[in-house]
Amino acid sequence: MSESNKRNVYLVVADESEEFAVALRYAVRLAEANNGHVGILHVIKIEDFQHWGNVENRMRQEMREQAEKLLWSAADKACDLNGVVPSLYLEEGNAQDVLSDVIDKDEGIQMLILAGITGAAGPGPMVAHFSGKGLGKLKVPVVIVPSHLEPEKIDGMF
Repeated sequence: MSESNKRNVYLVVADESEEFAVALRYAVRLAEANNGHVGILHVIKIEDFQHWGNVENRMRQEMREQAEKLLWSAADKACDLNGVVPSLYLEEGNAQDVLSDVIDKDEGIQMLILAGITGAAGPGPMVAHFSGKGLGKLKVPVVIVPSHLEPEKIDGMF
């Protein structure tokens, strides 16, 4: 990755939602158009385990393995779209707090790309947080992509 790409990262948050694919595609196309690079973050939500040590360790290991599979699957999709393997971030904790911390620590991140759910349930927890009270914690712009956008529409934007 060139030095300019390291400083021009478009970050998306990976999960198993349908809207993640929309955010990822938008981030890939935006990165292509701006000589940038995609970063994909997945946050493992660690519950306050009340189990014996071995059970907790096994649960953490299984959660990490699932998270790694999700990240690599997302990386494959991004690479299929533009031929570039994205940067991967795997963290544990509260998703909103971790996201803010990752952005604070990585000065190469230029923008956060989220997809908002367009149904009656609301925009989704990340969009709700970072378009509201969490916006003040970010030092990069946030782009919210409507989850109903078709791939062809996103591709045609760039």
